[in-house]
Amino acid sequence: MSNAQMENQQPLLKIRGLTKEFRQGNDRVKAVRQMDLDIYKGEVFGLVGESGCGKSTFGQMLVHLLDPTSGTIRLAGEDITRPPRRERKDLCKRMQIVFQDPYSSIDPNKTIGWLVEEPLKIHGIGRTQKERDEKVGKVLQAVGLDDSYRTRWPNELSGGQRQRVAIAIALILDPEFVVCDEPVSALDVSVQAQVLNLLLDLRKEFGLTYLFISHDLNVVSYMSDRIGVMYLGSLVELGDSEAISRMPLHPYTEALFSASMDVEGDRERIILTGDLPSPANPPAGCPFHTRCVACTDRCKAERPLLREFEGGRFCACHRVEERTGLKPVAAPEQKEEKTE
Repeated sequence: MSNAQMENQQPLLKIRGLTKEFRQGNDRVKAVRQMDLDIYKGEVFGLVGESGCGKSTFGQMLVHLLDPTSGTIRLAGEDITRPPRRERKDLCKRMQIVFQDPYSSIDPNKTIGWLVEEPLKIHGIGRTQKERDEKVGKVLQAVGLDDSYRTRWPNELSGGQRQRVAIAIALILDPEFVVCDEPVSALDVSVQAQVLNLLLDLRKEFGLTYLFISHDLNVVSYMSDRIGVMYLGSLVELGDSEAISRMPLHPYTEALFSASMDVEGDRERIILTGDLPSPANPPAGCPFHTRCVACTDRCKAERPLLREFEGGRFCACHRVEERTGLKPVAAPEQKEEKTE
């Protein structure tokens, strides 16, 4: 989906100032900080970053497995930030999630047919058993499993087959939006491509919109129309997938590309040293400065804001103009972080 196409439509999801804090002893740890993001109908938005950066927490807030500390979430214009309990059930039909581990995300004590059909019973969909059976059969077929899988048990399936079952469970309610949280990281490399291509096919067949979460920028680039790069709870880069692959703006994004694929042309291999800082004790200034090869004194003292640059690119780095020649579109407003 191009930038021009997105400019002509309203976002399916509009997220503003989304923040999540957890208590750790006497401290309040910000796992997600003031996230602003629009996700458009029909696109795959990729969210990438190291383990512990807050990307899964962000995804779980969107589908209400976690409540945000502050900020707003709108779905097709409707405020769904903190829906009443009676409305959460209806939202489950519109928003689903596929988890990382296919071995722990489905009940091993139920048959595949029972697992896929159960959401229909919970939501009262299908007037007869025949109607529900037909819907289960269609969804199983869509994910590449024939009718014989209805009577099989999870422990009889491979990891890839289990993940296909998890995808079928997510799709049985005909959702608009699906969070895919590291859906292939627990699978063998030979199976990963099959599941990724399946997700892309299902996107077209069912008219889905995805938030695709991964630590692997190579996988995210393959899957996504746009990419958001997350570091220590915040977005540090945002833009078109092809543009980010061609010329990453943030040093952290460059390092992720170095780690996930062969460096091409004149790109220098970047070795990311040190561990992700603790969100309980984040560094002053730019949160990435403790690991950044391009760090300056300004980086150590002043936190960069996510600014828009030419070509619809966004980056939170003081040195974008100097390093790339891109000019900022406008200066962003400073946000005051709030808690509730």
